[in-house]
Amino acid sequence: MATISTRVDDQMKSDAEKIADEIGIPISTAINVFLKRFIANRGFPFSVVSTNNTEQVPIIDVNMLDASVKRAIADPNNIGLSHQFTYLDQNTGKPIIVTRKK
Repeated sequence: MATISTRVDDQMKSDAEKIADEIGIPISTAINVFLKRFIANRGFPFSVVSTNNTEQVPIIDVNMLDASVKRAIADPNNIGLSHQFTYLDQNTGKPIIVTRKK
């Protein structure tokens, strides 16, 4: 097992840990999910675009994130990650629980 070390802003780390805790995963799992999707997509699992100061463009499409999380959980080769993810539905604000099938 390898270790990746990176420097991030203190507030960014705190915000990320809070969100990870709210959905019931350690921050390392969130990073692992990102890396799995990065590898599977052979690049970022979301659109990376430059924005100007007058228009706010979403960083990630919620439907693509939803599909990516479901694919990561359904992947039987996705070892080392949580068997369950919980996130809020964008439309209803209710928690959605996605569980890996054994």
